[in-house]
Amino acid sequence: MSQVSDYNIANASGASVRSDLNAVFDAIKTLNSGGPDPTNTASFMPYVDTADNNNLKIRNSSNNGFTTIGPVDTANLGLLPVAGGTMTGTLALPNQSAGTPSINFGDASTGLFRRGSNQIGFTFSGTEKIFTDQNGVTLMDRTDVRFSESSGNGVNYVALQAPASVANDLTFTLPGLDGSSGQVLKTDGSGNLSFTTISTFSGAASALTGNTLASGVTASSLTSVGTLGVLTVSGNINANGTINANGNILGDGATSITNISNVRSDNVRVTSHLEGGAVGKTPVVTDSAGTNIGYFTKAWVNFNGNGTVSIRGSFNVSSITDHTTGQYSVNFTNQLRDGNGTLSDNICPTEASSCSVYPVGGQLSHTRGAIHSFGKTACRFHYHPESTSTHLTDQAFVCITVTA
Repeated sequence: MSQVSDYNIANASGASVRSDLNAVFDAIKTLNSGGPDPTNTASFMPYVDTADNNNLKIRNSSNNGFTTIGPVDTANLGLLPVAGGTMTGTLALPNQSAGTPSINFGDASTGLFRRGSNQIGFTFSGTEKIFTDQNGVTLMDRTDVRFSESSGNGVNYVALQAPASVANDLTFTLPGLDGSSGQVLKTDGSGNLSFTTISTFSGAASALTGNTLASGVTASSLTSVGTLGVLTVSGNINANGTINANGNILGDGATSITNISNVRSDNVRVTSHLEGGAVGKTPVVTDSAGTNIGYFTKAWVNFNGNGTVSIRGSFNVSSITDHTTGQYSVNFTNQLRDGNGTLSDNICPTEASSCSVYPVGGQLSHTRGAIHSFGKTACRFHYHPESTSTHLTDQAFVCITVTA
């Protein structure tokens, strides 16, 4: 260990010059090692500080301080070799970005970076896909969570994905225990999931195939099912409760809906007791034995025939034609058909009017309505105040009904 005050060889006797040379060579040979820093320094001058763990230091280019490299008694001066090793200290990296992650694996655009305070981002080909923070792991831009099949079977997978648009943050909390066989998950409306049994159907779980109710399935109570959409039935529905549906109940032609105390639906179409669904075919009301006991009304209208004709209420009536005083035609929106669904002019219109009273020859004569003509597109009525057909009068209140 040796240091010299300077590296100048003074002009002196041979012995003095020899002594100066030996001192300089000792300082060079021992890298200016010593307890205090050398006093006569120069830029890039090496120095082993024996008072600081024998650290190798080198003078900086400005010659105003030493930069520590590492202890000479430690392999690789304590530096991590290219081949790798164990770090005992902290590694600080620059923040960088998704396009240039701080850590990559030979691919400069794929790796990890600090995306924000307490957040680590994962980027792939320069695009951030995942980040993690104190709240959990977030998959960006609808990135899938994928569950792959066995490698021996191929590369297919099952994936979960967020919807394209989410109105508010939504968290589902899984139940703490498994449910029973056949139970399903339900939510309480606040994201808390639990297992529950579907009690709507008392049949086996195989009773439902898609939207089709299997043949012979008995429901002990179909109560407040909500929006069913379209329920296609291939067998019988036996229910003692209520079916609430906002869509269609479709029968297959041999379907029987029996023992139902109340059916509430926007549209019930069953091609059995209730003949409906076929184009143009009038629904038939039958009793439990299948006997025809009535039809539904095909058209009706209530209108004011005084002055400008106006419709008060109607069904399957598009307009009223006011031909002249006391003469009106009721025009149908859809052409009328017979019980077999065939277009037919053989309809049965009935009428009722306000029936004004007129004095004739000391007697009372009431207004009489008469059918002038009828067909599948319209029917025409005349209103006479007397027995003579030459006299006609408008009516303030007219009701026309077509039942067949």
